[in-house]
Amino acid sequence: MKKLTNFLIAALMSLALVPVTSAHIPMAPTVAAWQNQDVFTHQDAGAQFQLPKGWKAKPDGEVITASSADDALQVVFWVPDENSFDEAVKELEKELSKTIKNMKSEGKPSKDTLNGMTHYGETGTGDVNGATIVWSVDVLGARRPLIILTFAAPQLFEKNADSYEKLLSSIKKI
Repeated sequence: MKKLTNFLIAALMSLALVPVTSAHIPMAPTVAAWQNQDVFTHQDAGAQFQLPKGWKAKPDGEVITASSADDALQVVFWVPDENSFDEAVKELEKELSKTIKNMKSEGKPSKDTLNGMTHYGETGTGDVNGATIVWSVDVLGARRPLIILTFAAPQLFEKNADSYEKLLSSIKKI
């Protein structure tokens, strides 16, 4: 999980420093694969998603990072160490607080289903290296739990909300 924490810090810092590259990095086929430029599969989770038009994705080991066309909104997909949906949800705050400081949730977390998968969702604000961000986290009960962490500067989250919703609605269990 330390690798994931370091990866998240680097991804969050990239919002302020350097745009995310659109290059695909080859990786082990058991974790993630892509069928074409827009459809990605996270093999370990047993889930697939389609990128909105203009978005980019970058597989890196067990993590897939997708970004909006303007690189302002980052979406990180990964399978946690916990094997059950409930355990993954229980450990969320502990894992996120390693990277996001002063975390504040907006409203109550949601528990429902998304495309036939058990779903937990929560949004809020926080600070990463002194910068304020808006974050959203979703946990999906696919073959294994899939965590989806989304973050952006406050004004940029809203700008990409429609295409972000398209991305979430495209996620399917395989």
